[in-house]
Amino acid sequence: MKNIIPRLWRPENRFGIVGAVLLLVIVMMSVLAPVIAPYDPYQRSGAPFEKPNARHLLGCNDVGHDLLSELMYGGRASLAVGIFAAFYSTAVAVFAALVAGYFGGPLDRFLMRVVDVVMSLPFLPLVIVLGVFLGPGMGTQILVISLVMWASPCRELRSQVLKTRNNGYIDAARAMGDKSWRIILRHALPDLTPLIVPQFVMVAQSAILIESSLSFLGLGDPVSKSWGSMLFFANTRAAFLTGAWVYWVLPPGLCIALACLSFSLIGFSMAGKRGLEYFSYGSFKRSSKNGKCPAACPLAVSDINVRYRTGQDECLAVSELSLELKSREVLGIVGESGCGKTTLAMTILGLLRRPAELSGGSVFIKGEDMLAPGEMKILKLRGKTAAYVPQNAMNTLNPVVSVKKQLLEAIRIHRKLPKEEEAGEVDRFLGYVGIDPKRKNSYNHELSGGMKQRVVIAMALVNNPDILIADEPTTGLDVLVQKSILDLLMELKERFNLSVILITHDLPLALNYSDKLAVMYQGKLVDYGAIDDVCANPRHFHTRALFNNFPRLDQAKLWNRQVYEDAAVKTGGRENILVEALAVRGLSKTFYSRRGLFGRTSTPVEAVKKVSFTVRPGEVVGLIGGSGSGKTTVSRLITGLEKADEGEIFLDGTSLLDLRGAERRLAAKKIHLVFQDPYQSMRNSMTLFDIVKEPLIIGNTYGPEEIKERILGALADVRLPETEAFLKRTPNQLSGGQRQRLSFARAIVDKPRYIIADEPTSMLDVSLRTELLKLMEDLRNRYRIGYLFITHDLSLAYHFCDRLLVMREGLVVEQGRAQDIIHYPAHGYTRELISAVEVPGCRANYA
Repeated sequence: MKNIIPRLWRPENRFGIVGAVLLLVIVMMSVLAPVIAPYDPYQRSGAPFEKPNARHLLGCNDVGHDLLSELMYGGRASLAVGIFAAFYSTAVAVFAALVAGYFGGPLDRFLMRVVDVVMSLPFLPLVIVLGVFLGPGMGTQILVISLVMWASPCRELRSQVLKTRNNGYIDAARAMGDKSWRIILRHALPDLTPLIVPQFVMVAQSAILIESSLSFLGLGDPVSKSWGSMLFFANTRAAFLTGAWVYWVLPPGLCIALACLSFSLIGFSMAGKRGLEYFSYGSFKRSSKNGKCPAACPLAVSDINVRYRTGQDECLAVSELSLELKSREVLGIVGESGCGKTTLAMTILGLLRRPAELSGGSVFIKGEDMLAPGEMKILKLRGKTAAYVPQNAMNTLNPVVSVKKQLLEAIRIHRKLPKEEEAGEVDRFLGYVGIDPKRKNSYNHELSGGMKQRVVIAMALVNNPDILIADEPTTGLDVLVQKSILDLLMELKERFNLSVILITHDLPLALNYSDKLAVMYQGKLVDYGAIDDVCANPRHFHTRALFNNFPRLDQAKLWNRQVYEDAAVKTGGRENILVEALAVRGLSKTFYSRRGLFGRTSTPVEAVKKVSFTVRPGEVVGLIGGSGSGKTTVSRLITGLEKADEGEIFLDGTSLLDLRGAERRLAAKKIHLVFQDPYQSMRNSMTLFDIVKEPLIIGNTYGPEEIKERILGALADVRLPETEAFLKRTPNQLSGGQRQRLSFARAIVDKPRYIIADEPTSMLDVSLRTELLKLMEDLRNRYRIGYLFITHDLSLAYHFCDRLLVMREGLVVEQGRAQDIIHYPAHGYTRELISAVEVPGCRANYA
């Protein structure tokens, strides 16, 4: 109890608590009115217009009814109308938002036009007209309010459904063959719940106000008491002329105001929970040590300690870490996932969020101590003196705001310029990062991965910072785009005299683009110094492991497997289709980025053009190519997440495109898609048991005991704990490597024949990549699983795959044995990809 009260009374909860207490008092007064009201509000108990006295605390109305009793009973009707109207409005809004957001297409466009029409109509006149047409009464009030109040929450809820619809775990459920209504109830609706409650609260507030307005206009229930009807009778019975308005009009008006205020406070507090909870340096614990600022050093951190506390558990994320960043220097920070790299960056920028706790250390930016008690210097310096390039550009950019507006927002935070100069700055910095200024009105979805990353870099540089912290700026990008982004950063470093911190798990990038290298392991700085010194004399075993575990194209192939012979037969008149294989023939797909209400309105984009290949059981086929080449689209076409325009897909001789309903869902069990991002492909609110169980419950073919047995077996196969405590955990309690292992546990739990692994290693560090490939090889040997391995990492593709297909702009430009493609490339694009692969700037062979 001692800990609960302080947590509840945090600043972010105080408005909500005050509103809840106020609403509770009003509700209790109304609900208990038959017990605590001094008189029957329908019976005469005093003289007409009797003034307030000991018997009648608020006096009486014109017929001698006690006003305090009317006030208590009136709350019952007003609150009932508000709550029921809010319930029906929110229910309609949730249903329409789920249908429009999940299914999209013409249905979405139609429903949103209906919403536009409802929201464009004049609100109060519409309410009055409907009220007059339907006649007075409480039912009329609820119906009218519901009809006009559902549209606004529907629009906001639909935007959240659209965001949820694009999450990996929704696509995972669809790829496993789950039905749409189950996906909506199992995934979309739970994700929407945190928004539904605030919307309900805000609609209830408005509904009470509207009910009072309708009752005041005589459109309420004429025989029931409500706050609005009290105002109506006060107005029609000359309360304003007799002086009785003070005790007849003010109390119900005050109750209406307090009820609306209570709902507003609750809604405000709950809506604030949707964002991340950041807090300032001032709330951190201070160390007894006083750091000293090095002279002429743009950035220095000294003895930093950051802990994560969750209940009784505590994790030391950064421990006694000190380093310096000199002027115009590039400091590379490398280390495995979870070693504290990003936590260190967030500490420097003052962007840590609970449950993180900075328990000691100093951060100096241009000689000023950012941790000085009582000062908030970092707020003025962040984005201006020290800028940040986050890891995932796709999630950084706002999907509903143009590039221009997002750049302008970054400029206006720190600078006030005339509009002409602002427009010039936008064009100038887009030009600096290699984007045509004509694209400034584009949106997130209209940009490639590399262009998104360039926009994020432009946003970081628009205020001419001295320090740039780039956190995994090339993760998820192909080798050509990676090189172009790093070359761009180095060019901008020289142009703007930047000091750069380059955080990455890609060792060759850090070695080839950094002046100094810092190696982190379990929150500690285990190696630090000039690149050549660290290469020549690594002090820690983890540094030596990083050098030795990195796969290279000039090494002997790590996995040499038997190449399976084709067993071509004729199936339904089609030749060259293997009876036991996953075969793709002439697959094509064209996308239209924008569609109008009555059809297609944009230039078509041919994502996949006449792609054909075969994957046999036990074979590993690699699909490589640059960003936007069509690799992921091929995987989505095979798993049914997208519909093919042309071509055929055969599973063991059966055409998947000819299957419908239960047959298609049964076939989907034989092919499983493992997604690129292990953080997006699982819903954090689900337990690990429920996540792995998902493929097993789709067909309802297994009993509880067999489900549990299969789950434990899958966890054992991927070398994860099989304990009850582990199964009750959630994904946010796992490391990146554990999450990806869990992805493969979910993939193999229903014993599929083929696994499509879409960039399964791109979010992992070098050591975890190697471990994951060994795991995939073990599963291949054990269950004879065939892999379609999609990647932009040519080194991994060379070592792990039997055959490779190279894609460019939707076409397969070259295919063959992995050794032949890498060592003897025939196509110019393949040679370009290979030449862009970064190799470590120093060789190491440590025991």
